[in-house]
Amino acid sequence: MIKFRILGGITLLFILAMMDEKCYAQQSSVAIKIETIQLNGVAVDIKYGINISKGDILVLPGWNFSRKCWCDSSTFCTKAISAGYRLIFPEMGKSIYASHYYQETRNDWRIYPTLLWLADSLIPYLQNSKGIFSKKRNYIIGLSTGARGVVLLCEQLPAFFNAGAALSGDYDQTTEPNDNLIRGVYGPFASFQQRWQTEDNPIYKLQNLRTPIYFGHAINDPIVPSVQTSYFFTQLNKKIPGNKCQLSIKQGGHYFKYWDSEVNQILNYFSKF
Repeated sequence: MIKFRILGGITLLFILAMMDEKCYAQQSSVAIKIETIQLNGVAVDIKYGINISKGDILVLPGWNFSRKCWCDSSTFCTKAISAGYRLIFPEMGKSIYASHYYQETRNDWRIYPTLLWLADSLIPYLQNSKGIFSKKRNYIIGLSTGARGVVLLCEQLPAFFNAGAALSGDYDQTTEPNDNLIRGVYGPFASFQQRWQTEDNPIYKLQNLRTPIYFGHAINDPIVPSVQTSYFFTQLNKKIPGNKCQLSIKQGGHYFKYWDSEVNQILNYFSKF
């Protein structure tokens, strides 16, 4: 998740602008079919090739990232489609994957899809009208805020996904009480501590996690500290020993160069489930 902290008088918002994490075009030799649907005013891309035998992957973007960034800025789409997966990309905008919105939620953020929209609207619609997520070979992947969405949705639907991947996410919002994204949805921490601690808090709902997840994080991430992932993984192993989750901590930052470096390992991980 993107943080708006102060470092030496310079906000990380400025640092993000300097990083220029906008999507950039990737050349692809893979024949990809693209279908775009609108559900409740939300655009959703469905991308696939000749072979879709491996299953369906729900692909979640980070905060204010276009649904197209995964394909435009990494090799994930061409490699996954070549391997036989069908990919689903909802336009999540400035969603932080909250279950619902509150009186304290910023009015201009209420238009963005919620976690329950994914679980109760998008997935059933795709199952009933497109035959997607209907063959019990279901996967999910997300980066940054989308990684938070991966864990929350797997906790919400513990038997639905065969496996998932979560890159550069944060999984306990109470460790960042001044986080402007969380504040913008749930209200100030000082006024709503229980809400921050229990509602849509991945680590609080950890006991519900049954999906094998590949957790990745760059140790040099200046936006989301890698301890968010390593600590969550440690608590996961304590509460659910014998789980099949995997942890990867490596050099890199909060950008597509790092996320792309995890693609091969993630697809290999998915192939085991």
